[in-house]
Amino acid sequence: MQRFASWSWIRTPYHCCLLMRPFVLGLTFGYAIAGYAVPPLPSGGQLVAGSGVITTGSQSVTINQTSPRGVVDWRSFSIGSSRTVTFDNGSGATLNRVTGGDPSTIAGQMHASGSVYLINPQGVLVAPNGVIATGGRFVASALNVDPNAFMQGGPLTFSGGGDGAVINLGKISSSGGDVFLMSRKAVINAGSIDAPKGTVELVTGNQVLLQDASGGQQVFVQAGSGGTVINAGTIEAAQASLQAADGNVYAFAGNSAAIRATGTATRDGHVWLVADKGEVHADGTIIATNADGIGGAVDTRASTLDIGTATVLAGHWTLSAPIFTVDTNAAGAISRSLGKGTSVDVTTKGANGDITVSGNVQWQSGASLALNSSI
Repeated sequence: MQRFASWSWIRTPYHCCLLMRPFVLGLTFGYAIAGYAVPPLPSGGQLVAGSGVITTGSQSVTINQTSPRGVVDWRSFSIGSSRTVTFDNGSGATLNRVTGGDPSTIAGQMHASGSVYLINPQGVLVAPNGVIATGGRFVASALNVDPNAFMQGGPLTFSGGGDGAVINLGKISSSGGDVFLMSRKAVINAGSIDAPKGTVELVTGNQVLLQDASGGQQVFVQAGSGGTVINAGTIEAAQASLQAADGNVYAFAGNSAAIRATGTATRDGHVWLVADKGEVHADGTIIATNADGIGGAVDTRASTLDIGTATVLAGHWTLSAPIFTVDTNAAGAISRSLGKGTSVDVTTKGANGDITVSGNVQWQSGASLALNSSI
């Protein structure tokens, strides 16, 4: 019998495939495992808004949605190995709300012609062999959303819900839309996420606003939760954003992990690493280019900013914090990025607004370095 991990939040060291990254070993945001058998297919599905038919077989479930939008309540929503769930929803969107007490584990395959929202307060886990492929947007959230607001379209506010984590160890792709993963406690990508025409956003918070935007960020944390966002896998999208308002953002991008924003005709290639009242830790190579292969921007903004061994390949890299020290490590990161042609702008703004330079910054390229301190 195949078994995967469920999770509850207690203060223990973090255990998962991220153990390969030594820096993660010290994290104690709490991840405990207790095995349980993955249900083979979603059960108890009831279409509560919109129109369509749910067909369940021995190996698959098909949701044939005939309205532009629909809402389905499920007693449980997991997909076992070698099982498939298909949303035949055209270019529309389907909101799936899990009402039972178990997290959702995707160990099989989920396909959709349009957009799929999966809401489970107990959390969502895409297992190592799990595959999610949508034509439109894919959203996995432990925060709740109003189904009436969803049916009306427009901006959505996610709040309430439970303390479940949203974790990807498998493959998530959207061929024509965005990928959003949201939780109060933790969002982790240690697999691959691909959205060549859209935005990938990993977010923690108590209240999160999702709104459509043709250019910039689409998800905004309106109330923090001290949560943790980790990327230790690959993210490839037109734009990418990791946010944890008053928590921690860990962007491990190097070796087998990467963050690449490649832009589109209507979106610049842009990466945001944001924790305005928390910490951002960046490591490895972060790439941002526009659709023509040049330019692109990376914004790192936090109360405490650690750029470690980061190298940024972009047109412009902005580092923003209340105070900032260009120590040996930071000087190395800035020098490497400048040497690769990335202009760097260090900006501080706060009670002190100090920029302290104790490391040696050297480069040979046409890139520029700006140090801007204001109170």
